[in-house]
Amino acid sequence: MKRAFAITAVAALLVVTVLLHSAIKDFIWTHPWWHSFLVALPMIALPVLAYFELCHSAEANTLRADANSLRVEANNLHKRIAELEEERNRHLQQIARNTERPLTQAERNAGVLRKHLGANVSVTEGQTKWSNAPEIVEVSDDSIVTLFTPRGDSWSFAWCVRVHCAELEITDIPQGSCPLQLTVIKRYGPSVKLGEITKWADRFQLAATPTFAKGSIAYYATYSKPGSPDTRSLYVYASGDGSNTFMLTASAGETVTGDNIEISKRFMALQIEYEAAGFQRGGSGTGSSLHQLFIR
Repeated sequence: MKRAFAITAVAALLVVTVLLHSAIKDFIWTHPWWHSFLVALPMIALPVLAYFELCHSAEANTLRADANSLRVEANNLHKRIAELEEERNRHLQQIARNTERPLTQAERNAGVLRKHLGANVSVTEGQTKWSNAPEIVEVSDDSIVTLFTPRGDSWSFAWCVRVHCAELEITDIPQGSCPLQLTVIKRYGPSVKLGEITKWADRFQLAATPTFAKGSIAYYATYSKPGSPDTRSLYVYASGDGSNTFMLTASAGETVTGDNIEISKRFMALQIEYEAAGFQRGGSGTGSSLHQLFIR
């Protein structure tokens, strides 16, 4: 509507300018019917201009309606894109879960053991139940658990045993003060003697252990299980220098050194474990020794 008024004003100004010209003014003055025409001209021009303005308004309204429709369509398109991106992310997450490597039994066992670091556990190896309850002190990234036994009243030295978690069965049923029961299928290397320490943290403070000079056999015993090919054996070696020091070696991999009393205690403890597992003593015998062993 403002544009129509502007056009009308400009047209009126042009008409007035033209009419004020002397020759035109004289012509109109001598022809009275032009007076009526000029008077009626605004009334004729106004509907014409209004018509054109209405046409422009209708076109503008149509364009505005189209713009609004396009905005709605754009909003719907943005929503659809957001939904597709969300669906794509869900599919990518599902693909990642499907391609993720499943945990091995060793890794699952290692995860359970890490939750119980520092706890004592009940251990069975083969048919033999350990007389001690070792402490879980380490679980490596390679899924190897270290079981530590400190020096105690029944043994005068500390040692540790390592087991790969794939060679281990775990029962999460507490037994006494032990939250887990472990069954060792196979050790990861031999047991390691750690001297007289009572804490795992003290293992780096050990003094060098003197080398044992192995002498002759002071005592031996072999064991077998009826109806099974499994066997066990225990050998006690005297010191080559004649001191009151002995070495006990077991077929299960344990090696212990100590005086005659300590070795006798450990020998009898292992023999009891073997007998409890169904083994029977077969051959046995004594050798030469300057110090008496208390083995029955």
